[in-house]
Amino acid sequence: MQRARHTKKDIFADVIEKIQFLTPSQQKFLQEVLSHPVKVSTASKKKILKKSFGVWADRKDIKESTEYVNDIRRGWQARLDRINA
Repeated sequence: MQRARHTKKDIFADVIEKIQFLTPSQQKFLQEVLSHPVKVSTASKKKILKKSFGVWADRKDIKESTEYVNDIRRGWQARLDRINA
């Protein structure tokens, strides 16, 4: 738990540092966006996810999603094998 807190502090400090490099107008925009958060209900999130499900179904170049992902992973593994050889 202590490690997670330390990491969160590091991330927060990094974000603050990066904000300082923004232009004044970018900083103002960020402040406005963060000061008026939009609450999205869980039902809306689920509806969006369900609507996007199967978005690749009509793709002719991707036959089977599992096969497609495994092909990509094999390519990554082959690259790692070449690097480590």
